Amino acid sequence: MTTIKLDEVQGIVFSGYKKYMANASYYLLQIEDVGKTKVWLKNLVASGQISHGAEKPDDTTEKRMNLAISYPGYCKLEADEAKCYSFELSFREGMNSEHRSALLGDRGPNDPGKWSWGNDNKEVDILLILFSKDDAIHTDSCSILEKGLEAAGLSKIERLDAGAQVKSQHDKVLEHFGFADGISDPLVDGFPTVPGPGEIATGEFLLGYPNQYDGKKTQMPVSEQFGANGTYLVFRQLKQNVGEFWQFINEEAKKQNVKPDNLAAKFVGRWKSGALVQPGQSQDPNTITNNFTFINDKDGTGCPLGSHIRRANPRGVGLGESEDESLKVANRHRILRRSRSYGSFLKDPSQDSGNDERGLLFICLNANIERQFEFVQHTWINNVKFAGLYDEDDPLIGSAVETDRKFTIQDQPLRRRVCGFQQFVTTRGGAYFFLPSLTALKILAET
Repeated sequence: MTTIKLDEVQGIVFSGYKKYMANASYYLLQIEDVGKTKVWLKNLVASGQISHGAEKPDDTTEKRMNLAISYPGYCKLEADEAKCYSFELSFREGMNSEHRSALLGDRGPNDPGKWSWGNDNKEVDILLILFSKDDAIHTDSCSILEKGLEAAGLSKIERLDAGAQVKSQHDKVLEHFGFADGISDPLVDGFPTVPGPGEIATGEFLLGYPNQYDGKKTQMPVSEQFGANGTYLVFRQLKQNVGEFWQFINEEAKKQNVKPDNLAAKFVGRWKSGALVQPGQSQDPNTITNNFTFINDKDGTGCPLGSHIRRANPRGVGLGESEDESLKVANRHRILRRSRSYGSFLKDPSQDSGNDERGLLFICLNANIERQFEFVQHTWINNVKFAGLYDEDDPLIGSAVETDRKFTIQDQPLRRRVCGFQQFVTTRGGAYFFLPSLTALKILAET
């Protein structure tokens, strides 16, 4: 079991703080005066305002703060060009670059030119995240931060607020389509929330530790002292077209003579409760588990081969000659999610006027953006030939096929096809960040 320097690692790595802090705001900032920003950064670290992993949140915890830096932001704070070029290529190029956006499927309605932030017009230098226990504490924290931005040499590009959390009967946080969210994160070796040895190597999510890929340490930027206990953070604002999704599901369910919740569960691969869709089921069993490999559903008659959860993590089927080999391959491409929903929840999802925007503030952590997040997005989510299929991407979040999309439901005696639907999720903004250790933040502030 790996021993992690918890007081060096920013707290969001180990916790999304959903349990104890319902309020969250994501500040997208631009550096206007480097000297002032360095002083501000130094004071944040010295005063203990940046939370770390040794601080375990509980009912008395009032607030937490974490900070990540984009490649343009780092290059403003660090004059040494050689150090800038030590970061991995995907981070340097940026999510909105021609190469990366093509790879991620950010085309058509998802094109960076249409984003609200994160494109060339609104390039982000710093992501500052505030978590708070209640509305009063959060309002006060945000007010103090915003009043001090000018003195810190910063300007605000955008402030994104997470919405109120809605929970299922199993106390699981729901996303706007109505499904339990955040229940399939990997068990990472050495994490304080994981009892005993984890299934995934520490180095997949923290630099300076052996990874899952080859058992070595993933290349660290700048220096070992700077890179150790840091990680890369992917942030995407994803608008969910909830009304369009459920209107289509309801209409298609009538055509196929099935219940809408059953058809929606096939799209996701899980029932609304979070239970895995298994062969022979006609209703939600309300039994949540994350310990499965699809080995008992190789043909996809329960959880379809092209469903969302099967694409996001194929587990023990389809990637190798054996279950163990498939798991080995799948586990080289895992991500750690720290997402929250934004916008108000609808009482009746099919009655969405479209006037209010709602969606997901998607955050994931990984030690190698290209091998982890980008691989999952390009090779599994948007692959139109995934698992022997053709002409179809992830039915829930895919962006490889813009219109007249298709989805295959494996069934007995014949498969079923769902056709003619549109994209249900649209990218509204995004960027890649580096989440430094506390030591790295000190180094950066004092350079």
